[in-house]
Amino acid sequence: MKKSDTLHDVFSGTFPPLAYGNTLEEIENTAQRVVEEIFRDQDGIILCSVNAATMKPYRLDEIKDRFDGKGTFVERSAIPQAIKPIWINYENTGQATGTYLDALCAKYEVTGSAETREFARTAFEGVVAIWKGGASVEQSLGGGGLGWFPKPYDGLRSFKGMHECSVDQYCEVTLGLQSYHRVMADEVEKKTIEEMIVSFADWWYDHDFAGIYLGEAIWWKRLETHSMAASYFLYLYSLAQSWSPCRKFQHGFEIWQELKGALKPPGEAVWGCMNGLTINVLERLMELRPDLKNFWLAAARHQARLLVSSVTDRVNMNQRYEFEGFAADYLCAANHMLPGNGYADLAIKCLNECNSRDRFYHLRRGLHKADLDTRETGDDMRDAYICELHVHWLSGYWKLRLSGDLL
Repeated sequence: MKKSDTLHDVFSGTFPPLAYGNTLEEIENTAQRVVEEIFRDQDGIILCSVNAATMKPYRLDEIKDRFDGKGTFVERSAIPQAIKPIWINYENTGQATGTYLDALCAKYEVTGSAETREFARTAFEGVVAIWKGGASVEQSLGGGGLGWFPKPYDGLRSFKGMHECSVDQYCEVTLGLQSYHRVMADEVEKKTIEEMIVSFADWWYDHDFAGIYLGEAIWWKRLETHSMAASYFLYLYSLAQSWSPCRKFQHGFEIWQELKGALKPPGEAVWGCMNGLTINVLERLMELRPDLKNFWLAAARHQARLLVSSVTDRVNMNQRYEFEGFAADYLCAANHMLPGNGYADLAIKCLNECNSRDRFYHLRRGLHKADLDTRETGDDMRDAYICELHVHWLSGYWKLRLSGDLL
């Protein structure tokens, strides 16, 4: 088997280093620097991915085998054709920024660092800029407008034609905004956050929980086993109701309460991020709706079993995609909700495993290219180096420090 037949580390520079550190403290320092020095774009918002060969955003001339986005995951997506080949630069910018905010809030609670506060303020301003850009989007068939938070595939340069989003982006943005509201925001920022969350709740309710992602119309209410979506909308309407109580938001919660069976779907783990995000949200629901504590705990036990399986068994998508950096964060929420079940120990194990550069690629290094989905083998995605693994690692580390499970 030739090296060219397998996925391998393609970076030959000095930063990020081959080894992130020998201790968790050293890894944290490297991961923090990577986020700010590699993934912060020229407008101050967080990139989802960079080309690992250069550690810079993908350029159109580097995508030689996916002309006009043909053969990619976004081939049929509602993204301007001119930037389709470099879709992965900003694909999960919302998720990465929301989780970074969450991580920085935990770090600030531990350290009180002025630098951390400044990083968080800049990340918050990036989220606000995307929210305002999304509100400017015009869509003749009823999309866009206030509360629309699109995937910003062209960064802050233009929002024209940005009609794609996924619920997990809204979810992680909302989690980060709530953390920032609680820990660091001043009164003006708190008001802005409350306006944003209310606009999210209005937008989804008014659009009957329907949207477009990867070129396909999705009516989220009809996905009967989509735990992350069900948990997010229960969380969104609980949070919006806590800040701006009204019959509309109560009804939004009731709609999803009728679909709460999605929180305990049958079968094995498909992609651990969906189980982990659900647990992160259930942790917030425990605070917002303690009257339903027993149900949230039952759902968390179900999701935690699937999350652990994603780490230990690497079934389905967890075989191909790096996951331990994500898992370190999600396991903290499982540990908080269900203490004494070994989740903190597994989170620490995941943190320690992510000690080298090759653990922060999207697709696991060492995989045979022939075993991948053809959409994963192109120049647009094969060697993507992703921010999300870094910020979830940071979030897991600082939450364990905050809880006292890691000294």
